Amino acid sequence: MANTAINIFLICDLSIFRTALRMLIESENRFQVVGEASDANTAVEQIAKLRPNIILVDVSDIDERALLPLSSPEIAKIPVLILTRKDQVEFYQQCLKLGIKGLVSKQNGAEVLYKAIEKVCEGEFWFDRSIMGATIRHMLNEKQSFLDNPAVQKANGMTEREREVVELICRGMKNKGIAEKLFIAETTVRHHLTSVFNKLDVTSRLELVIYAFKHQLVKVPSLQNSFEENGSDGQDLHYLEARS
Repeated sequence: MANTAINIFLICDLSIFRTALRMLIESENRFQVVGEASDANTAVEQIAKLRPNIILVDVSDIDERALLPLSSPEIAKIPVLILTRKDQVEFYQQCLKLGIKGLVSKQNGAEVLYKAIEKVCEGEFWFDRSIMGATIRHMLNEKQSFLDNPAVQKANGMTEREREVVELICRGMKNKGIAEKLFIAETTVRHHLTSVFNKLDVTSRLELVIYAFKHQLVKVPSLQNSFEENGSDGQDLHYLEARS
C-alpha cells in the first residue's frame, strides 16, 4: 500500500460532516475517497462496483441493522473502520460481533485516523487497548456464564437430529408430520423424543416446549404463523400433553 493510494468509501449520515471528512482524508496523497453515501443501505451497490480498500463509517449510532448491508457476500471481505465518540465496553462488544475491524475515537488527531486506515487495510485490527481489554474480559465472562448454565449443558448433549425434532415439536407438529418432514419413521421420531426427554429431564411434550422456549433452544414463533403452517385453528393444542 505504500506506493499506491488507498481507496476509501465514506459513509456519513450528515452531508456537511461527510464533506469535511473527505477533505481531511484527501489532504493526504496516500488516500483517495472513491465514493460516499449517507448510510449503508444506499452504499452497498456502489461499494460492490468500486471495490474500495476500506469502508470508513462515521454515523451517530451503530447497530446490527445499520451495518447489516455491509455483510452482504459481495462486499463482506472489505474491512470496515468506525469513527465514533463512544467508549463503552458494550459498544465495542457489539462492533466485534458485527465483524468491525477497527474503531477510532473522534477525540484523536488526524494522524491516528490515517494510521488506523493503513493498519486495517494491511489486515490488522485497530481498537483502543484499554477498552479492548475490558471488552474481551466482558465477552469471556458472558461466555463462561452461558456455558455454566445447566440448561445449556443439557442441550449440548443433544444430537443435531434431536434438535430438529425439538424445533418441529415447538412448531406444533405431531410425530407423523415430523417423520414426513425429516424423511424418517415414526418409531424413529419416538426414539429421538425418548432420548430428548431423558437428556433434558422432562416428562411430556408440553414440558419440552416450555423448556425449549424458556432456555432459548428454539425461537418463539408467532402463534398465527404456527397455526397457519400446521393447518390448525388453535383448538387442538391438547396433543402436547401426550408423550408421543
